[in-house]
Amino acid sequence: STAAKFRFLDDAFEEYNIENSGLEDAVMDVFFEICQTKEEWKYLVKKLDEHPSDWRKKLVMDIQREHLHNDKAYLEERMKKLHYGMDYWDLATFYVEKGETHKALDIAEQGILKGEGRLTELFQYLSDYYVKKGDAVNLERIVQIALARKHEEKPMLDRLFEYYRAQGNYEKAKGAQLKSFEFAGNKSYHAEYKRLKEFLKDTDWEQIEPKVFNEIKDKNVHDYLRICLDKNMKNVMLEVILNPPKNKWGFVLENDFDEFADKIKEEYPDKIIEYYLQKAYRNIKGGNRKTYSSAAVYLAKAKNIYTNIIKDESKWGQRFSNLKAEFKNRPAFIDEVKHL
Repeated sequence: STAAKFRFLDDAFEEYNIENSGLEDAVMDVFFEICQTKEEWKYLVKKLDEHPSDWRKKLVMDIQREHLHNDKAYLEERMKKLHYGMDYWDLATFYVEKGETHKALDIAEQGILKGEGRLTELFQYLSDYYVKKGDAVNLERIVQIALARKHEEKPMLDRLFEYYRAQGNYEKAKGAQLKSFEFAGNKSYHAEYKRLKEFLKDTDWEQIEPKVFNEIKDKNVHDYLRICLDKNMKNVMLEVILNPPKNKWGFVLENDFDEFADKIKEEYPDKIIEYYLQKAYRNIKGGNRKTYSSAAVYLAKAKNIYTNIIKDESKWGQRFSNLKAEFKNRPAFIDEVKHL
């Protein structure tokens, strides 16, 4: 009954208000589950208001909007708290649901200018609207806001690129794509390189590619090697693998180049054997089961090259015997490599 729920809420909130159980979220879920009638939701609002906080105010707004459908109360509270991007987005979606597009747009515009924290949904909503309307001027404008506020720069530039590409405006699309490349994340340079190559005209690509290629070399050596592989520059790959680049302080970067070593082992079997044996040796020096297991993986790779590429099993047998002799006092290592 409603009366029983009121008593439960009274008792539960005495504990909940202490906020030291670690189960506050789970308890609040229970409160929301048991409330069904308008009277019960109003009582929950009353209990939440007894100890106001930003989180409780948000819960009250959710109740006013979703369960009590009290737009006036929701808007009154919501307008007092427009600080984060998600506050503006919450209000914008309220107007979207009401079919009041112009108010939603106005709030979203305010949000990308003044909101703190996450602005993703606001920029996405505005860009969707302006793309659908074919409004290049406003689309360009919100891209400039993204750049100025240092939020969502790449997604907005990519949106601008896609818009102009769909419009058949090559020069504008090219400009947006090249600007977007400046904001490529550390793990996406290879993909960005391929996107540029795919879209740009051959004459433009011939001019731009060397600069892009060198920038990637400085920013992400793994993506640089992937591009080298695409370009069949296996000699350059070998040089990087055997002589890893140094960071700005002059220290050699510890890079895992195994995927690239595997790609060039047939062209440079002797060099890649030494690469794998060195990695095995460093892991053996580590001196525990985990590093011995890693060493065994590298030794298996070296054995594979000796056996299947160089076709010299005897040389493998000799080197493997020498290695086991050197580390004969490490029984755990010997055990890890016994299958080789």
